[in-house]
Amino acid sequence: MSAAREAMAAEAIAAGFNPPLNAVWVAAKPYSQSSQDISPTSTRPAPGSLASHPLRGVAVNLDTIERAESDLRMRIRARLNSRTAAKVLKSIEAAKGLLPEHLRAQADEYAADVLGSTKYAPWLYVYSAIAGEFREGWIPDNYYMSVVLPAVEGRYGGLSDMRSMTACIFGQEKEIPDRGYVVKGRMLNASLEPVTSLEEFADLVFAGGERVAFKADASARGRGVQILDRDRFTQSAEDLPDGVIQPFIDQHETFAQVASRSVGTLRMTTVVEPDGQTTVRDAYLRFGRDTEDHVASDSNIRVLLDTATGAFSPIGYSVDWLEIDRHPDSGVVFAGNEVPNYAACREAVERLHQRIPMAPVIGWDLTVARDGSVHVLEWNNGHNDIKFSEATSGPCFSGLGWEHLGRNRGATRFTG
Repeated sequence: MSAAREAMAAEAIAAGFNPPLNAVWVAAKPYSQSSQDISPTSTRPAPGSLASHPLRGVAVNLDTIERAESDLRMRIRARLNSRTAAKVLKSIEAAKGLLPEHLRAQADEYAADVLGSTKYAPWLYVYSAIAGEFREGWIPDNYYMSVVLPAVEGRYGGLSDMRSMTACIFGQEKEIPDRGYVVKGRMLNASLEPVTSLEEFADLVFAGGERVAFKADASARGRGVQILDRDRFTQSAEDLPDGVIQPFIDQHETFAQVASRSVGTLRMTTVVEPDGQTTVRDAYLRFGRDTEDHVASDSNIRVLLDTATGAFSPIGYSVDWLEIDRHPDSGVVFAGNEVPNYAACREAVERLHQRIPMAPVIGWDLTVARDGSVHVLEWNNGHNDIKFSEATSGPCFSGLGWEHLGRNRGATRFTG
């Protein structure tokens, strides 16, 4: 079993699933082939037939396997996601009191009647607890992952997992800071040209800086990120998985005063509108803690923004979804600050999204350097997070028809 499948199996067990092996991987059975189909048989396979091939037992319909794997992965994430919602709600209720029954009833009714199932209600409880009211049009996080993304992204949803695709799609756009890539043990520059010498590669990626950030393919939530100096990089280069190398950005003073050890990131979500235009639907800031050298989802501090101007809200949130008005380590108050060069950040992501219109929704992580330049550190079109935006600023995605996908079973390959 591959490492990826072993990881998925472990995730399934953690989520409480114990699927039969052939739910995803076809059991080794002899097959016979007719002009119409392929079916199990108990007879001895004829020489030269498909069943006598050394790879008998491997499903010939790879598309079916891919879909089964994708469906199971989405089911696992959806179940883990629901558990997360319950944990978040418990934290909010401990601080603000129990969610009123009338709001819980509204969430249940909306989940069942509009979204297609009450299993989407838990995140609606969280959103209602944060907002103090129920709002029609909210997209629950587990509904987004298991219904919306498979329907609107399809096979394109995995593009952003491969960091080197950034060079293929966005080329040499000035906001892309990528210095190089590691792909199947090969070192490539930002133009995807091979670099044969480790010393030459190190010179390339460390040009103008003493540290770099390495981000592994398919990493998320701050995992798979390493901050490396030149010595550590050269010592570990041969063992690095596929991924991207970026300079460690000298962040703008506005961000540095809040959290100086890690680079603060601006999370923006863009969509392709029904008229084909790309627009920002929501934005907020993420800051790290003093104990970490990069922002991690398990500990980050989030700050609401005015999506139009980039002004900080007076309210931020701890990792436990509790309201705070200042960073817990630096003590810097959020109110009165604004994202530097915010208009350029907004213009950049809307322009870059136009390069990949087959991805209807993209989450972007950006930062602004000390000199005001904008840097796109990451983009995600396969499993970008919307729950914080929906809970604090939503509904953010009205007018796209996403709330109707759950009842239209033909619109998506997986809905539960």
